[in-house]
Amino acid sequence: MPYGLTLASAPASEPLTLAEAKKQVELATEYTAHDEHLLRLVTAARQYAEEYTGRAFVTQTWDFTLDKWPMAKGDHTIWLPKAPLQSVTHVKYYDGDGVQQTWNSSNYVVRSNRQPGGVSLAYDAKWPTIRYQPDSIAVRFVAGYGARASIPEALKAAMLLLVAHWFEHREEVNIGNITNVIPMAAQSLLDQWRVGDEFLAYSDEVL
Repeated sequence: MPYGLTLASAPASEPLTLAEAKKQVELATEYTAHDEHLLRLVTAARQYAEEYTGRAFVTQTWDFTLDKWPMAKGDHTIWLPKAPLQSVTHVKYYDGDGVQQTWNSSNYVVRSNRQPGGVSLAYDAKWPTIRYQPDSIAVRFVAGYGARASIPEALKAAMLLLVAHWFEHREEVNIGNITNVIPMAAQSLLDQWRVGDEFLAYSDEVL
């Protein structure tokens, strides 16, 4: 997980249902002995897939903190490390006197059409003066595809493969000198949805 990223509001549901997990591992609906374990695996598969791809699946809220405003290669954008971006709740910062302020949304543009999305300066706007201290800037944002039904099927398929693999293999699978942590098919599916982190680098300059 990127530095400065904290979950503020968890998703209301998991992307996979217990019934879907049971069907994947070929357990009858009425057989309930493994229900608790399967639910844990569903959550683990979602957390792994979200972390690996840099995405949020079911709608969730995050806080992203920075020590300074971005100035990497002249790009004045705070790229937010969870895609897809739905909205930005607020941008807050500590001013020169150490008082936290909420920056007026007219000063920035929310770029939800990018993956990852971000917050850019509005035309003719400038970043406000901040106190140089850890986590001086805080952006709260909402990310995810919405409800369970809106999540791409490829991501659901990858999670189902992970659930089945972990259900069958309680420990790492060793083939020769190769340790198979996740199925290759699941990784191939997730690779196609991975969001790059090239936008998340910031220079050492401070406005």
